[in-house]
Amino acid sequence: MKVINNEKLDLIVKYTSETSGTREHFLSDIVKNNNLKLGAEIGVRTGKTTFHILDNNPMCEMYAIDKDITQFFNDKVKEKYGHRLKTYETDSRVSPDFVADNSLDFFFIDASHTYKNVRKDLIAWMPKLKHDGWMMGHDIDYPSVEKAVMDVIGFYEVGPDNVWIARHEKTYPGLQENQ
Repeated sequence: MKVINNEKLDLIVKYTSETSGTREHFLSDIVKNNNLKLGAEIGVRTGKTTFHILDNNPMCEMYAIDKDITQFFNDKVKEKYGHRLKTYETDSRVSPDFVADNSLDFFFIDASHTYKNVRKDLIAWMPKLKHDGWMMGHDIDYPSVEKAVMDVIGFYEVGPDNVWIARHEKTYPGLQENQ
């Protein structure tokens, strides 16, 4: 199914957090406020979001998945984060067999923005998430991303910087609901 992204959706930000404004701050607050220990960013590009989460949550470990890890991974990064950062250079939609099922506290999808690819990412990564885990992603204002999230998950909430969040329990501890 092809969904055109010519015009972005105008969505109302429902949730914020203490330092939110950009996606990395918002996600880092979620990790901190919910004591999340293991996450994955799918589509890392330069590593800005993953590094911010790791820098501000010293007990957190992250999987960083991208088709080109040379954009963010080098000896300096390896030395700084050590075992807390697990990098994989692979297509995000391929089954992530390197992650145990039901092991992740959260994932953040920010890879390809086509309907087909976002749908495949969600289907590949949802089994890796604990039942009470946080499903999150970026660019929910793209019609293709919004349609894929709705078709696979069926619901979402919006945070700052076009971040979408969804939990099976539909509760969001540590976040402030906009009035």
